[in-house]
Amino acid sequence: MAVPALNIVVEQGTDFTRTYAMTKSDGSVLDLTPYTFAAKMRKHFTSAGSVSFAATYGATPGDGNLTISLTDTQTGILTTGRYDYDIVIENLNNGTKTKVITGQVKVNGTVSWYV
Repeated sequence: MAVPALNIVVEQGTDFTRTYAMTKSDGSVLDLTPYTFAAKMRKHFTSAGSVSFAATYGATPGDGNLTISLTDTQTGILTTGRYDYDIVIENLNNGTKTKVITGQVKVNGTVSWYV
């Protein structure tokens, strides 16, 4: 099954949050109770360093919503330009890791921001 490619835009020096509705192949909601999440971005897939998003489920794991976020401090140190990102979930029942979303992050520069 192809991994959806969803591009996002991050404004430098601001808080960023994005929520994705996780579904099974039949279109029903994926219960995220038995899963852990990892979401990272890199300047290029082969780059050594990465930035980790905070990754959590929505109000309850059963609602199937997966939220990734970065703080204003994290986005404030990013250089403008394009990055690659992936979200991988791991099923704790059987250890299976699945890439559920991939794409590009465009980081827009910010002239100034308030502290």
